[in-house]
This record gives sequence, structure tokens and C-alpha cells, in this order.
Amino acid sequence: MAEKFEYSDLVDHRYECFTGDYEKDFSFGLHWHYFMEILMMINGEMEMQIGNSMIIAKPGDVIVLLPSVMHSIRILSETAQYYGIKFKPGSLYEQTDTDTIKWNEMSLFKIALSDKNVRSHFPSKMTGKTDIRYMMKLANREMDEQHPGYLGNISAAVRIILTDIIRIWQKEGLSPDNLLQHPEETLAVEAIPAYIDENISEELKVEKLAEICNLSYSGFAKKFHKMFGRSCKKYIEYMRVRKVAQLLKDTSKDLNTITQETGFADASHMIRCFKKEYGETPKKYRDRR
Repeated sequence: MAEKFEYSDLVDHRYECFTGDYEKDFSFGLHWHYFMEILMMINGEMEMQIGNSMIIAKPGDVIVLLPSVMHSIRILSETAQYYGIKFKPGSLYEQTDTDTIKWNEMSLFKIALSDKNVRSHFPSKMTGKTDIRYMMKLANREMDEQHPGYLGNISAAVRIILTDIIRIWQKEGLSPDNLLQHPEETLAVEAIPAYIDENISEELKVEKLAEICNLSYSGFAKKFHKMFGRSCKKYIEYMRVRKVAQLLKDTSKDLNTITQETGFADASHMIRCFKKEYGETPKKYRDRR
């Protein structure tokens, strides 16, 4: 199953906004990822398998791909174009609305693991009276132009899109209780990359992650490697190093602070791991940026 897992550079970027522009019969085979993805058709048609369901997406339709849900895409028309947004669970701050319903992306992530029957396909007639389509365009424009403050505007756009999606789900029977943040509970192995991402500064033991998944150490290790193509220990190190690179590029924090924020035991260990991944020291990496 490792070949079906889609890695992402969302370790370095909170959001990825893009325009997909494809010709007839172009396809993405069945795959899944731990980040969330929202698509909006601009023109043309495409066939999608989402879980066990098949849908035809037409202009104006919005498709919500929750974390860990298997999906595929095949272009049906001569050409097709759509806006897309990818973002990792937890990249938005928690908020509370006037009805004191608390929600955040991790709540949506739990829905993906516990209730895969929520609607994924939102036909244009359903989204026409919402802000979703405008916000999809706004997010993509902000990503293209990257004026000062663009990430804040993308974050706001995604927040509005999610709010409109949640309202539709609630009208269709999803209880607000499912959006409440609960104490830590058993997670599926598919959820572990997001858990690692959210807790990257903490001490992360493979034994603890296996326990969270209610699996033995050997059972968890074998399943994780099969899904993600590398051991859990190596995956954690990979995520930590990618986070170091992000902080070196985007901040002026010193190496000791970066070491603490990325969960390395000490600066020497961090430098060794970074050099192994990038072929140069953190200092040289920063100086080239």
C-alpha cells in the first residue's frame, strides 16, 4: 500500500493552493494522504472514486477529500480545470462560534476516521449560495501573487470554506457533538503522520504511538512501514528535519531554539540528521537562502 500514500511538502508550507489543468483521459490512480484536500471544478468534467462511491464532478461542483480516504481522478472531457487547496490537520487555530460549538481541523480529521459517510461531493446548486466558490478563487489568487499577508488570507478563506461545509453536513444530520474536541483516543495508523506533525516538538516514542493505535510494537511497526514505505522512527526523523529546514528559511531563531522546537535531543544530533538529509550543515543551508 506504500505506493498509494501521497507525500506532501506541507511540512514546509501550511497550505498548497493550485490550479489543475488536464486533458482527456488523464488520471490519478487510487491513493490517499493524511492532509485534507478541497477541489472546485472550473470547467470540464471528471470522474472520481471516493472510497466506494463514484461521482461525476462538473463545473461549480466542490469535492472534499478528507484525510485517509482513498480516491482517484479521471478526466472525462477534452480538457478540465479545477482549483485545489491542500492543508494539514491542525494548521488552523481553534475557534468558537456564537453557539459555543468548538471545532478545528483535528475534529474534521476524527470525522474522517470515524464517519466516512459524510458528503464528499457538493454539486454546484448546493454551493451556489455559500462563499465556498469565491473563497476557493481567493485562496488560489493569494497563493499565486503572494503579497504580504497572503497566508493569513488563505487561512481565513479555508476557515470560511470549512464553516460552510460543516453547516451543510449538520443540515444532513451530522451532530455538532462530533465536532467537539475530545481527549486523546485510539487512532488508526493512517492518522499517525498527522499526530506526529502536530506533536513534532514533543518526545515521540514508537512504543507510545503503537499504544495509541492499540497495537503491539511489532504489529504497529510492520503496518506503518507497509503504509508509508519507511520505519516510524525514520519517518519521525524525516519530519523533524523538514521542520528544521522550514525554521531555518522562515525565521532567525538560533540552532538551540530550533532543536527544542523540532524535538531533537540536542543540537549535535539535529545537525547530524540534517546533514544526512540535505548534504550540508544547517548554517550553510541558511546562508544560501
